[in-house]
Amino acid sequence: MSATMTARAPARRPMLDRRTLKRWMAGYLFLLPAMICLAVVSFVPMFQGIVTSFENFSLFRPGQRGFVGLDQYRYLAEDPLLARTFWQSWYFALGSVALQAILGMASALLLNQNIWFRGFFRGLVLIPWVVPGALAAMMFGLLFTSTGLVNTLLADLGLVDLGLINAAHPWLSDPRTSMPTIIMANTWKGFPFFTVMFLAALQSIPKDYYEAAMIDGASNWQSFRHITLPSMAPTILITTLLGTIWTFNSIDLIYILTSGGPYYSTMTLAMFSYNQGFGRGNIGYASAIGVVILALMAIITIVYLAAYRRVER
Repeated sequence: MSATMTARAPARRPMLDRRTLKRWMAGYLFLLPAMICLAVVSFVPMFQGIVTSFENFSLFRPGQRGFVGLDQYRYLAEDPLLARTFWQSWYFALGSVALQAILGMASALLLNQNIWFRGFFRGLVLIPWVVPGALAAMMFGLLFTSTGLVNTLLADLGLVDLGLINAAHPWLSDPRTSMPTIIMANTWKGFPFFTVMFLAALQSIPKDYYEAAMIDGASNWQSFRHITLPSMAPTILITTLLGTIWTFNSIDLIYILTSGGPYYSTMTLAMFSYNQGFGRGNIGYASAIGVVILALMAIITIVYLAAYRRVER
């Protein structure tokens, strides 16, 4: 009887020895500088922004700072620009990330092949990523002017003669084409990040999977659909999450190319917050917009992490 009870008793967890505790303490000590830097750079300003969203704080009246409660959020809910900037932010973010993912996947598949000068092309594809955003915006601003290279090429292709487009179409001054033009610029600027992440995921897939699929008679599309995509699913989810967050909060291309115009056709929530804070000096109202963006990004992150855990399982 005693032997049976002893066999059924749960095994005790081994106590942590001194060497293990020292190893854990060393790890936390190495993480401490990064955590302090993250707190100073991110968490403290985030907390200050949340507090400021409940105050009537203006840069032009720094001494007249008072608590107003939820008034900023009430004004924001009644602002007609909120709904417009909300949908345009998603239009800009999802359009850019979708094109970046497609272009990044295509370039990663090409760079994963055994081709000559593969290392050179892998370095070449990173050039758009390292180009400063201001320089990229100026370059695309010159390309898409009414007398720019894009209209010249379209005229040479005969699209102007067919009546599909004007000879001097103002891409960035037309509300119908301003946002698609910025999406094209942002796609060119951000697709190398997707390429690098997807290429690393491709190289981690065992070659035995493809050899077995080839023996079974699977086509290239079937191998891509049933082997490549499922194996890359965690990387695709994390990469699209980061790309969505970065693009949703990006203002450099929009600020330089259109500043939110024409007629608010390229105004996003991030640009709306910037204009309120640094254009009109209304820091409290801009902070309220920033809190709304923070809540949206938190929801998106939670959904993505839940999907990521499900994919990993």
